[in-house]
Amino acid sequence: MAGRLILLRHGQTHSNVNRRLDTRPPGAELTANGRAQAREVGLELATYSRLSTVASSVALRAQQTAVLAVRAYEEASGLPENSQRIDVVPGIHEVFAGDLELLSDEKSHLHYFQALRGWLAGDELAATPGGETFVDVVGRFRPVLENLVAENLADGQEGDVLVVSHGAALRTVATHATGVDPDYAFAGYLGNCRFIVLDPVGKEFGQWEILRWADGDLPG
Repeated sequence: MAGRLILLRHGQTHSNVNRRLDTRPPGAELTANGRAQAREVGLELATYSRLSTVASSVALRAQQTAVLAVRAYEEASGLPENSQRIDVVPGIHEVFAGDLELLSDEKSHLHYFQALRGWLAGDELAATPGGETFVDVVGRFRPVLENLVAENLADGQEGDVLVVSHGAALRTVATHATGVDPDYAFAGYLGNCRFIVLDPVGKEFGQWEILRWADGDLPG
């Protein structure tokens, strides 16, 4: 079977617990619970996937998640420790919250979620004050994904590509990579250490197929 693209959100962070809009790298580290989540998803991936390539956002929480998940994956798969390479890749970090960075009040969260709905819907003006638009995010994210696909999933190559990144960015990019209904993507919350699986092989960006979106039903 041709390989797949697995888009994994990082584990719980101290900023998540405190409801801070933490989007600028390096950002907060994982909590003890977040570390456990990362190990658990690594075990889950060992039953679901055979990884060929792992790429991580530059943010600390993504790198920590990648390391813990991959080590658990290796152990469960009977692979030598540190045999799976992890590449830290620029361009796949979270959507920048701009002036709302590290704020935790309800008004700031409302602004961010309103912007998220706009990003998913393709509104080129949607952004938080001083923050990124969906054009900015897809513009930096898309080439990374397309390069990973071209280098690791083309020509019938087997093994999945794991990308460890961030919730809003992954939902935004997956929406525009697949053309899924923005309302489905907005309702399809991506919890800590949950993942979206796409089949991009032989398809243009915008027509990639959704195989899994977190733990919800696939779009009809």
